[in-house]
Amino acid sequence: MIAVMTNEKMYKEIIEKRLQRKREQLKEMQEIMQLGELTAVEKINYVKHKAVMLELENVLDLAETMLTQ
Repeated sequence: MIAVMTNEKMYKEIIEKRLQRKREQLKEMQEIMQLGELTAVEKINYVKHKAVMLELENVLDLAETMLTQ
């Protein structure tokens, strides 16, 4: 039997994958931070990645709520 994925579930899966990639990138940045001082650009990138992660988590929460309604 072929599983049919709704648009909502597909979008949720896409967001989950993107969030996972951002978490991995953030982890790499944190490892670099532990090795030494960061440049101003690296600090800005870290803050941007953290903000994107938080936003993706919010969107994911919204998607899960919509799917349960």
